[in-house]
Amino acid sequence: MKSFIASMKSNILVIFSLLFLLAIGGLCVGSFFHTFSGGVSYDQQDWGNFGSYLSGTVGVLAACLAVIWLMISVHLQKIELSSLKAQLEESEKEQQKQTHISALTAMLNSSAQALALYQSDLIALNDGDAHLDPMDNRTGVHSKIDLHSRMHKELDKINFYKTKMEAYLLEKYPEPEVPSFEPEDDDLPF
Repeated sequence: MKSFIASMKSNILVIFSLLFLLAIGGLCVGSFFHTFSGGVSYDQQDWGNFGSYLSGTVGVLAACLAVIWLMISVHLQKIELSSLKAQLEESEKEQQKQTHISALTAMLNSSAQALALYQSDLIALNDGDAHLDPMDNRTGVHSKIDLHSRMHKELDKINFYKTKMEAYLLEKYPEPEVPSFEPEDDDLPF
């Protein structure tokens, strides 16, 4: 809405400038004919003098208005560029947040996969028929205690990454406040 109002003001100023230029031009032409009363001349020198007179009066005014409009357009461009710069900075901040969230998601997935692997090793250790040898170095697991401590470390990592991600998401998408409803005595059915 602000840009519409600004464009309307700008259009009104352009129209006002053109009308002002035409009014001054008409005043100059009227003044010329009033001072040098006479009809339409067929002499080229009279038309040359008239052209010099108009370029010295209306031309100077038109050049001044052109400089004024040039300064106004430079000012408007500065305003738009500062607005664009602010939007680009905000976009950069959002991009950094998205990158951080993507990194946190990757870390969460990695920890979840490690946790699933540890869980399958734990299940294999506890299986009665086809269990893993606790001293088997191929699995890298030497005991159930070691496996449990690794699982707790992964769970701690998951909780840490989850907390970080929730903080970023709450910053971007704050939870709406739910109005509390307290029934009055008249609202109760009994």
